[in-house]
Amino acid sequence: MAGKENGNGNGNGQANAATATTTAIGPSIVIKGKLKSDEDLIVKGRIEAEISSSKALLVENSGIVKANVRVKSARISGVLVGNITAEERVEIAADGRMVGDIIAPKIIINDGAAFRGRIDMQGLDEAHPDGEKPAKRGHAEPAHSEPPHTEAAQAAK
Repeated sequence: MAGKENGNGNGNGQANAATATTTAIGPSIVIKGKLKSDEDLIVKGRIEAEISSSKALLVENSGIVKANVRVKSARISGVLVGNITAEERVEIAADGRMVGDIIAPKIIINDGAAFRGRIDMQGLDEAHPDGEKPAKRGHAEPAHSEPPHTEAAQAAK
């Protein structure tokens, strides 16, 4: 269903010119190789291809994706095996299963979802309300500069 409008009308029965389009990969479709899209992509079939899209990826319950994915956002209700990088968010629905790493500023794993992999929520420094950057991984910094007040430190005085 390439080019299907999302149904947002302007009130007089005509479709809004700015409506987004979607492409659906049906349950009997298998795609192998590379897939590039500038539309929302709904997967009900099987994709064994590198996926790159400036829009959303929606893997339906019947959908199976075995690929590395780079998209604006993703919602997984079926199966995704591979790494995913999203500009905005990744959501694994209650009936979704994923094996691979996720890189996205917002990640939602619903109750009942299955996930195995690593999560990197890049952009955390932009999310800090006070503008401070968080400490780098593996480098613990003290919360304050005063020496600890322990009994051993008091006895040494």
